[in-house]
Formats: sequence, structure tokens, C-alpha cells
Amino acid sequence: MRKALTALVLIAVASAPLRAELKYTMRMEMKKSDTAPAPANPMVAMMGEQMMKQMLPNGGTEIIYVIGEKGTRLEYTQAAMGQAAGAVNIVKPDGMVYVLDPANKTYWKTTSDRTAEQMKAAGMTPEVAVKKTGQTETVAGLKCDVVAFDWKMALPIPEQARASLPPDFPTALTMSGDSCTTNAYPKYTEMIVRGAGGVMTAMGLDKLAQGGLILRQTMLMMGYEMKTLVTQIGEESADAALFEIPAEYKEVPAPTGTPK
Repeated sequence: MRKALTALVLIAVASAPLRAELKYTMRMEMKKSDTAPAPANPMVAMMGEQMMKQMLPNGGTEIIYVIGEKGTRLEYTQAAMGQAAGAVNIVKPDGMVYVLDPANKTYWKTTSDRTAEQMKAAGMTPEVAVKKTGQTETVAGLKCDVVAFDWKMALPIPEQARASLPPDFPTALTMSGDSCTTNAYPKYTEMIVRGAGGVMTAMGLDKLAQGGLILRQTMLMMGYEMKTLVTQIGEESADAALFEIPAEYKEVPAPTGTPK
């Protein structure tokens, strides 16, 4: 009996990683950069300030990720990326994206592929240049490789509107910085790509990730600096209900301009 129990324990331990999910917390912060020059055009500076306020109105947030076979779940602890504090995103393996509003018990849905298709149709195709630095860091206890990048995306400005813009008004968004990526959890990286691969590729994020998970990233854009940092990461078992829409939630139309 003791041998049988020991065997069952060993089987449970050996199979645990197959049933576990990857959970990590990522901190995002944004501030005016001390190193990146401010935009020369005051209108661009105002546009940059408004965009940054919409991305991180409180200057920072923590996003809790849970990744498993049933999908990827993101929970925003504070308002960020146009979503309210407490908002939850669930990305299914087939690319279906559900945006939940726990405060009002509602949700709306879209797909990662349609978002990518709309970006391409609007001419929003980033140009990304990535260079390995040969440097390594340790973030959240994991070794990661540092890569520098330059990112550029043409703004979808209609031709008839270009004539009315000032001569020095930029026709593209540019961004530079570096990322530190790890290959410590390859199967979870595959799960992310399976669900959100279309958007990742459309934004050029697949090149920045270098086939791994981004543990730290610094981005300089429009005179601002945004930093992301994984503060804790590890495998643990998660309730399957975390990847499902609660029965009491009501579906509502997607916000205007969102792919359906």
C-alpha cells in the first residue's frame, strides 16, 4: 500500500506541470523621458501627451497574466490601455478575444485576426529593426537576453488631409528601446502566439519577443518613456473558470471602431 501511494505521489508530481498554468505579474510605468528629445512640433507633443494619458492615466498599472491550454487571461489592476481598473481580457486559443467589465457584469468580443486585418487594410504596417546586444540580465529570477529595437509605423492619414498639416507634422510613429526576453517557458509562448499571433505579427511584437517571453522592456516614444517589468513568475494551477465568461455576464456591442 505504501509503495502504491508513493507511486501515485510521483505520478502526480511528474504530471503537475502538464496541468499547471503560467502566472506572472507585469508592472507598467510611464513618464516623460529624461533622455528622449521632446517632439519639435507642439501639436505632436500634445497628441503624445493625450495618447499616453489614455494608455496609462494613472502613470502605471499591474497586469496579471494567466496562460494555459484554455487561453490567456489578463487582469488590469488599474485603468490602462483604454480599459477600466479590474477589466479582464480572455484570449482563446482560436484567437477570439473577450473583454470583460466586472463592475457592470458585461462583455464584448472581437478577434485578434480581424484586428490585424484592419490594421493592414489601413496601411498600418510597422517596420521593425532588431539587434541582439549580447548582453544578459536576470529578471524575476530568470536569465534573459537583451535586444535593441527601432520601430516605425506610418500613420493612416488620408491624402486629402495631408495638405492641411504643418510641414513638420510627422507621417509616422517611431519608437526605440530594448527588450529582455527569456526562453524559459517555451510551451506558454506557443500558447500566446496561437491565440494572439495575428496581432503580435501585425504590430511587430513577434520580432521584439525573439520567440520568448518579454520580462523587461523600455520604449521611448514622443518624448515619453514606458517601462514594463515582470515582478514575479511561475507555474501554478489555475481554476478553469478563469478562462470562461461568467453566466451572469451580458454581451454588449463592441466599442465603435473595434473589429467585430
